[in-house]
Amino acid sequence: MNKTSIRIFIQRISVGLLFFSMMTMGGCTQKATIGSSNEESNAHQKKDVTIRLPETLSELAFVAEEKGFFAREGVKIQWTGKQAHGPANIVSIAAGQNDAGASISTAMIQARKAGNEVKIVIPSAISSEQVPLISYLVLENGPYKKPEDLIGHKVVASPQTITWYPLVEYLKNRGFDPNKVEFIALRDAGQQEQALRQGEVAAIAITEPTASLLIKRGGVKVILTDFAALGIPQIGGWAFSDDFIKKNPEAVRSFVKAILAAVDFIKSDPAGSTEAKKIIEKRNGIVSQVPELTPAKQFFVSEPDIKKWISILESNGAIKPGEVKASDVFTNEFNPYAKK
Repeated sequence: MNKTSIRIFIQRISVGLLFFSMMTMGGCTQKATIGSSNEESNAHQKKDVTIRLPETLSELAFVAEEKGFFAREGVKIQWTGKQAHGPANIVSIAAGQNDAGASISTAMIQARKAGNEVKIVIPSAISSEQVPLISYLVLENGPYKKPEDLIGHKVVASPQTITWYPLVEYLKNRGFDPNKVEFIALRDAGQQEQALRQGEVAAIAITEPTASLLIKRGGVKVILTDFAALGIPQIGGWAFSDDFIKKNPEAVRSFVKAILAAVDFIKSDPAGSTEAKKIIEKRNGIVSQVPELTPAKQFFVSEPDIKKWISILESNGAIKPGEVKASDVFTNEFNPYAKK
């Protein structure tokens, strides 16, 4: 593993992501390659495989484990602790410290640029008009009425991170210069809220579920969301290294099937969603929400969305044109619903 590439990758994409705790790590021993199976009645015939996962951004995996979907597919999860944020999940995969992890698509694209061979195999969450992932919040009775009003003022969103792109792209697409916004980094969500409420900054870009919590407290409102600015439903996904995929294709296939089962459980009826919320809150130890999802039969990686992210990174100088292709970043090979 090229340690220099990993270090560069960390420096480029980890600064300023605001909402996760630090990691601890563990080891893993693979027991066997999984054979295919369709029903729970065949589970006793399977040989389990252990997959190492960080606990950061693992809400769907928590549900899949608690409901027995991993066990049904012959997968045992070895939890390795918290990472600092999603991009750190990807660094840990590239370094061989975890087998899989979830992160934003931009982190995966920049990982490939840095020479770290990781690939998305299934989405991890969806952003929508009703439930966006990122919201730009301003004071409810403040002077900022539309995103253009933020020009010339301080906004909490670290440059070249997932929270930064929505406002930058919104302004660029309307002929404004995003460089005239003073973007600053504040890692802690409490510091962000305090800075906003005390009028030290004009706006803060913050992710769910924290954004909803701040809105419920009152005194703030949404001025822009990632979905309104970008129109990209798929924000990130679960990734494995190319090496793991090559050596353990059935393990990856079984992992995907278990995640799809969790999606189906959540989407099938309100009771499933309610139970999933309780599982996620128990495992996270904080008030949480169920990730925004499309139905299981639509839950595969969107090539158009990956291409949009690549285009955004290219236009902002994060990668060179043509440096990373969509086919480098994802595969739907292991998703039964993506078969043509």
